[in-house]
Amino acid sequence: MHEESNKTIECPQSQWWLAKNGEAEGPLSHQEISDALKANRISSVDYAYSSAEKQWKPLSNWDEFETGAEESALQHPPTLPVDSYHIEPLITNPRLPAMANWICIYTLQISPWLWCLYTASEMISGTTLDENAPLVGVEALAMFVTILVSLGVTISLFIGGARLRALSRSGPTIIMLSIVFAIAVHLLLFLGMMVVITMTDQNNFASKTVAVELIDFFVGIVGLCESAFLLTAFFWLRRNARYLPLS
Repeated sequence: MHEESNKTIECPQSQWWLAKNGEAEGPLSHQEISDALKANRISSVDYAYSSAEKQWKPLSNWDEFETGAEESALQHPPTLPVDSYHIEPLITNPRLPAMANWICIYTLQISPWLWCLYTASEMISGTTLDENAPLVGVEALAMFVTILVSLGVTISLFIGGARLRALSRSGPTIIMLSIVFAIAVHLLLFLGMMVVITMTDQNNFASKTVAVELIDFFVGIVGLCESAFLLTAFFWLRRNARYLPLS
């Protein structure tokens, strides 16, 4: 009895044959047929023969393949988690270096908000000269021109930043030209205002509240920081634009 039980344990596993094109293909192992089902090389309607049961039946009728390999071959892949999808940044480009991406962030997002800040501060602060001063109209015109020039420069910077993010070679050129134009115009307007102020009597200056002076001080600090960044961006682009992956 002990020898017979050992022989039963040592019996080889069942072998399988597949009916393909009128011929029996095999012998095959259970794993080989399971792999073929997973790879869709065979179908559940194909007939298979088992050396254990000694009969031909479709694979779908064999318990060995009904719930295992067959189901894995027919089921759809699971839904991927949301974090696995590639999300492209809106205002930066992974192919650009850090400084170029900071320029994109400034031109596409920060610069428009700064224009709104400067315009609001101009409206709140009003003119430096009193409304009865002879040259108050010149100052008001200069303020209006400054707002329009700043708007044009902001739009130009936005276009240049969008082209830089899209790896267009025209992006750095537009940004550098916009910076040069903005600095030149603002310098001319500043010098003009200095001339107007020197020609105006001290009694013709408008008085401002502490709140307005604080707003002007804050806007002035922001403007200095922005000017420093623009100069840094200009010289960086002038030196490194040809090394960027642009087309």
